[in-house]
Amino acid sequence: MALPFPLQKDNLTPPFTDPRPLPGQPFCLDLVNTRYTAPTGRHDLIDTRAALNRWMATSPHVEDYPDLYRFADGYTHTTVRAARDVLAHPYAPKALEPFNTLLSRARPRRELVLRGIEHRLDIDDPAHLVGYLAADDYLTLLAECPDWIRTCENGCGLYFYSRNPRRRRCAHSACGNRVRATRHRLTCTNATSPRRP
Repeated sequence: MALPFPLQKDNLTPPFTDPRPLPGQPFCLDLVNTRYTAPTGRHDLIDTRAALNRWMATSPHVEDYPDLYRFADGYTHTTVRAARDVLAHPYAPKALEPFNTLLSRARPRRELVLRGIEHRLDIDDPAHLVGYLAADDYLTLLAECPDWIRTCENGCGLYFYSRNPRRRRCAHSACGNRVRATRHRLTCTNATSPRRP
């Protein structure tokens, strides 16, 4: 099968740049953050199959899984987008059953091998891998501390995971700069406005 792009030296990963607006987040938030609002408008990082392939190829969360899975077909594209919609509002009454369905798509198991204990994942269909991993990751975050999962207060739609109780914005370089610029403009406006006697 000929690939539509040149491969790097390892012959595994296409030469994509990371499209994530907020890298380094847990997998469940990384998936939800594929849809967000920026000053340039609304963005959807997995709106096409090619975009989903790019997102998966640059994801550190699926590195342990076969690279052929990264070349998503139409069914995989549909299931990943549906999983994102479920994870965006997991506590909505209509989302509980679909969320639990994501978890039911795979069964983790352990085996004793010569090297020690090996963790395996039995999955019904590889198209459901991203949804299962993201839902499982969300449960892990809830078990740690649900209060550390936050949404940016600037309305960009990005979620972040932070142990810092004072953090309210997704990133200093994006929303944090906008807040500081707005605060600076208000300070300058108040300083130059005429004072009442």
